Amino acid sequence: MEQQGTGRICPRGASYYLWREGDTLAAVARVNGTTVQALRLINPDVDFSTLAVGDEICMPSRSLTCQSGQPYTVRRGDTFYTIAQRYGISDLELAERNPDVSPTDLMVGDVICVPAESNGQGGTTTTPSQPSTPALSCPTGYSAHRVQRGQTYADLLIDLNVSYQALRNANPSLRPGYLVAGTSFCAPPAGSRTACVGNRTYVVQDGDNLSSIARRLGTTNGRMLMLNPTLLPTDFSQAGTTICIP
Repeated sequence: MEQQGTGRICPRGASYYLWREGDTLAAVARVNGTTVQALRLINPDVDFSTLAVGDEICMPSRSLTCQSGQPYTVRRGDTFYTIAQRYGISDLELAERNPDVSPTDLMVGDVICVPAESNGQGGTTTTPSQPSTPALSCPTGYSAHRVQRGQTYADLLIDLNVSYQALRNANPSLRPGYLVAGTSFCAPPAGSRTACVGNRTYVVQDGDNLSSIARRLGTTNGRMLMLNPTLLPTDFSQAGTTICIP
């Protein structure tokens, strides 16, 4: 894992990686103990199919690898079904937590996301003997909620006033077509259009615009647009819009 960080600005806790000859997204994720999904989320402006040797990307830390739950390294003999059983979930839910992983192509050393489990000492363990339902830990600025009886995914989006992408990216295990009452999830701040992975959020105020916000934060217009890939430059002038900031 490279540590230079010469140009790209990465979230706190992340490191830098220089793309090498022969690298693939899956191979880089496996070697560095992270997931393809985490790499995509922490590098929203990067087209991994066009990366050249020497290009710099952000490498998520272990805490940034899984937005809910914890990382698990696949071992010899593991299958989606046996891992799901170990954590007391269905293989479909495990697949929902890992949308970039093919259940039939698991390799030893792959990192996938599983539910977090308490080890009774304030930490976590990746090999629980009995499944449990831990308290949900949400990113800074997000709030923990539970699905209410009869709620649909659309109801959640309307009630929270967030975009489909923001809620989906923050809760990959929350299935739009199969909500279960009582399920915990992390709600992005109202007005969010995308997930702010590893970053803070800010609600645009009257009189704000892209340049004034960038100047106040000591950054550039380009950096602000990179952190908010779904927003138009004019959205930074719309009071009430929640944006991602460094």
